Amino acid sequence: MNKPMSLKHILKVSLGVFIFFAHPVFAAESSEKPPKEITLGLTPGDDPVKLKKNGLELAKVLQKKLGVQVNLYISKDYQGIIDAMKNKKIDYAFFTAMSFVFAEKQAGAKVLLKKVWDAPFYYSAILTKKSSGIKNLKELKGKSFGFVDEKSTSGYLYPRVQLKKEGLDVNKDLSKTTFLGNHQEASKSLLEGRVDAISVFSDSPDGLKSAVRNFFPDRADEVQILWVSAPIPNDPFCVREEFYDKHPQFTHQMMFALLDLKEDKKGNLLKELLGVNEVMMATSRQYDPVRELVRELDLKL
Repeated sequence: MNKPMSLKHILKVSLGVFIFFAHPVFAAESSEKPPKEITLGLTPGDDPVKLKKNGLELAKVLQKKLGVQVNLYISKDYQGIIDAMKNKKIDYAFFTAMSFVFAEKQAGAKVLLKKVWDAPFYYSAILTKKSSGIKNLKELKGKSFGFVDEKSTSGYLYPRVQLKKEGLDVNKDLSKTTFLGNHQEASKSLLEGRVDAISVFSDSPDGLKSAVRNFFPDRADEVQILWVSAPIPNDPFCVREEFYDKHPQFTHQMMFALLDLKEDKKGNLLKELLGVNEVMMATSRQYDPVRELVRELDLKL
């Protein structure tokens, strides 16, 4: 895992600014009291410096909108964000599709919204360099492969299943497998020749809008697309169920606050801070295809 922060495992940043005005959602007749503070968890996957910067700004914006202190909690890896919700260190979190499947069982995560880039779905792509001479997945036998994280949907789950369908055992048929921590580092590792192939996200079904193009647009033409997955449900925004049971009105206000960021007077803050065009309502059933793949590989919590 690429180390996103200077601390050993997890960064928790308290903005330390209290906003004392009451939000209109908590009307006088409501028996629900808003929480004194909340903690928002972010999953690694982007440039760690940018993730921290944008995460802090997002927390400030939400804090102003909601009228409560908003803390930021950035996990070192995908499992860390699940553990943080399980241990009640965070109240809300953005998960990957796969990590949500585990978080739902292990940490009581309840899906509320999902990110939308170009569409409500995204894709997994397996890439190599054109100079490698590799033309198809079967030719990966004996080659080195870079995954993102064991809880990454596009960076591990979907490609792992596809490699299995091609008759490739990642533990036996690949010369080396590496978990590189986030999509940017995976892209960099491929371009620098540290691995022969990688699996990363793509925002298009042809694989052309992959993580490599996202992070290294000037070098995207060096990449050969070997495979692109079926559509994957986008990353969900979740609440800890116990927190939701205590603060349902506040949680609804949180949802609307995120939805409204697209139409902020400063522009689309979702695009600026989360890199997505919008967020939309989501349900747990939308992630059934991911659950099926988890069962197919017999992956455990």
